Amino acid sequence: MEQQDEPRPEPRVPGENLLPLLGGFIGLVRRCDDLAARRRVGLTTLGLAGVIVANTLVQTRLNTWQGGFYDSIEGRDVAAFLHQIMVYVAIASTLLVLVVAQTWGVERLKIGIRRIVTHRLLDSWLVPKRTYLLAYAGEGGANPDQRIHDDTRRLAELSADLGTSLFQSGLMLVTFVGVLWILSEQVGFPIGGRVVTIPGSMVWCAVAFALAGSWLTWRFGQPLIGLNQRRYEREAEFRLGLVRVNEAAEGITLYGGEADERRAIDRQVDGLLDAMGLIARQIARLTWVTSGYGWLALVVPLFAAAPGYFSGTLSLGGLMMVVNAFNQVQSSLRWFVDNFQRIADWQAALLRVEAIEDALESLAKTNGGNGHIVVEADSPTLEIQGLQVDISGGPASLEEKDLSVRAGDRILLVGDLRTGKSMVFLALAGLWTRGTGTIRMPPRDRVMFMPERPYLPPGTLRAALAYPQVPDRFPEHALREVLAEAGIAHLGAALEREGRWDRNLSLDEQQALAFARLMLHRPDWVFLDDAASAFDTEEARRMLAAVRRRLPDTAVIATSRNPDRLGFYDRTVLVSRVRSGTAAP
Repeated sequence: MEQQDEPRPEPRVPGENLLPLLGGFIGLVRRCDDLAARRRVGLTTLGLAGVIVANTLVQTRLNTWQGGFYDSIEGRDVAAFLHQIMVYVAIASTLLVLVVAQTWGVERLKIGIRRIVTHRLLDSWLVPKRTYLLAYAGEGGANPDQRIHDDTRRLAELSADLGTSLFQSGLMLVTFVGVLWILSEQVGFPIGGRVVTIPGSMVWCAVAFALAGSWLTWRFGQPLIGLNQRRYEREAEFRLGLVRVNEAAEGITLYGGEADERRAIDRQVDGLLDAMGLIARQIARLTWVTSGYGWLALVVPLFAAAPGYFSGTLSLGGLMMVVNAFNQVQSSLRWFVDNFQRIADWQAALLRVEAIEDALESLAKTNGGNGHIVVEADSPTLEIQGLQVDISGGPASLEEKDLSVRAGDRILLVGDLRTGKSMVFLALAGLWTRGTGTIRMPPRDRVMFMPERPYLPPGTLRAALAYPQVPDRFPEHALREVLAEAGIAHLGAALEREGRWDRNLSLDEQQALAFARLMLHRPDWVFLDDAASAFDTEEARRMLAAVRRRLPDTAVIATSRNPDRLGFYDRTVLVSRVRSGTAAP
């Protein structure tokens, strides 16, 4: 796949183009094919909305209760005071039940969203060829493990938390704006010897206070989006570096390359810590605004309503009702202030998830034409017409421009290290599309590809041998028989043993296990890329003889650095460079 260098888009600011962002998130959820999961998320959302509505109604009752409670204190009315205590117990008990129900609903919503988004990405990622091609899909396809695991987790958690709090804040705002507007009629301002009331004075004060805080938060917090994205990229690079060292521990140890690897890891750690330092600095700047705003919120409503209390138009209970309603309104309006950092985090996670989905979707649309090799399936024979593979150093092609391979044929493609024979192998597998020409392949379920280093999944040896079929697909006697044919009968005793077979076995044993897997699955077509490179001449002769004996009608197309000295192949086709030049995948 062609990788193009594209300019990095400027990070968007929370609140900027919010509707397209929400539309992108909703579209991501709606594209999930699991209708049952989508239905569960929908029902959870509706139930959660009902709980929030009930919570808001009880909160208004709590605000009314404050008036009676503080009036009973001001009037020293013990009976009324005790009655208000009993009312409070009932209100608090109801709120406790609703809060627990809301917490449970939010957590279930997080699980549902994560299930939908994760399955959506896995459905697009784990399909034939796409996991490999994603590595060449540009920046959007980088670090799919982190995007599918960590970014989807953060996206689900933040979407549920922010969505719930936004809906609740909106309801509280609608409800308490009306309450505060009515209460504002009781807030009188002594002016020129008489008391004047301003319609909705406390509402306008709450709106002005919240808008000022929101603007300051936006002003100081907008760089957080780009900084968060950069941090997640550095986190992914650091984790990938650690995984790479762990996977290549043998080679690193044999070469004594620990110091060099440490320097490389140190650079990644320094990059990550630098990114975290920038975020810490920006959060500290933002905290000046958010914390200062929070402290002012404690006294601003008292200062605003104090003239009404001291002028006698407000009782103590009325004052507390006004203060509570003011706090509810400005708290709803300052939702943006309180959640700016989390909105930035949510937006960064959404952009990373959207990027990998876009990359996967672009891979699904790429198949031939415009400088790409056309691969067609379900042909009765293998037909290669005018194949030219574009690789670094110049294109490579087959000596025979039009090559036809029938069932049972055995063809050897020979080329040295510089000719790109492995790229021809990848082109036949549909994993390398840069170039020209047409390849008509037999049905995929009748084909097996064997690279030089076979893939052996972790688990039991039985599972590694049966892969990609389920472990119990083949009887034990069949497994032992092919192990013996491949010259590794001693592994029959380890069929039920768990292990990392790509580490526990030497390369020649791994290749022998791959040939045993080939003889077990019995495909009609097999493609080998130096799949016997670890064998000596006698081992290779014996292995190919076993393949000929057990799979006489299977077509074999192999690549090798050396010509056929074993008499196994019917004919040899050279792979060579066409011309000099420069190309990069």
